[in-house]
Amino acid sequence: MKKQYENMYLVFQVAEGPKIIIESLNTYGQEGWEVKTMISVAGDKLVAFMARESVIEDPDPAKSAKKKLDSIWTAETEES
Repeated sequence: MKKQYENMYLVFQVAEGPKIIIESLNTYGQEGWEVKTMISVAGDKLVAFMARESVIEDPDPAKSAKKKLDSIWTAETEES
């Protein structure tokens, strides 16, 4: 199992107010993104740096072979 991180940033106009920022961050949060830090740029913009963790399962050849054999030898029957 490996952990992989994706990173992105969002730029917000301070003049648009906190409601727009909160709604946007909540939307991304539902997709698994987490704010790591925010900085002010040029006095009128906020930049939010975000990260999302993904877990990649390593293939298990023995488990794959067993699953394949099980699917071959398992009879699917329908009862009337």
